[in-house]
Amino acid sequence: MQKFLLAISVVVIAILGGALAVILQDPQVSTLELDRDRAALSAEISAIQAESAKYESGLLKSLIEVRLAITKNTLAMLDQKRTAFIRRVSLNYRLDSRPVHEASDQELKLIIDDLSQAERKANASKQEAARYSGGLLQAVALMKAETDEMSVSQLRLKFYSAKHGIPIALPNVSDNVKPPTQPPGKIVKDREAL
Repeated sequence: MQKFLLAISVVVIAILGGALAVILQDPQVSTLELDRDRAALSAEISAIQAESAKYESGLLKSLIEVRLAITKNTLAMLDQKRTAFIRRVSLNYRLDSRPVHEASDQELKLIIDDLSQAERKANASKQEAARYSGGLLQAVALMKAETDEMSVSQLRLKFYSAKHGIPIALPNVSDNVKPPTQPPGKIVKDREAL
């Protein structure tokens, strides 16, 4: 009888061990990597909020707030992905009826190259804005720098979306563009123009 109970307990332990191994083994991105990405975004949000606090209103503050919203959306996207991992919810995204997977290393490298180029451009714009002590020239230079920073934030959103397999549905503008069938208005010769 004891051998029978021992055999049954060994089988139950083996089944439970196998189930635990299946649960713990996840081929997707680990929560540690998601936590690292979330920490970087949280630090960036704090820096953007500190920069936004410098201004009371105006176009520059609006641009900073747009960049803040993009970064917060990126963080919310990663929070949802992390919650899904912890709760063991399978997030399978589809875009145009095709499954979306994480980007390959080569695709991520292309995005990182674009991101580093945009960061260099944003840093150059910031240095240009720092040359001025105030006035209209500094305001225009600061707006250009903030526009470049917004591009960096959008590329970070693209990077994290591609890295973690979360699709961003963008409108297809080529469907809306129709080539003109004929030129607008009446074509006249130069003498008849007046």
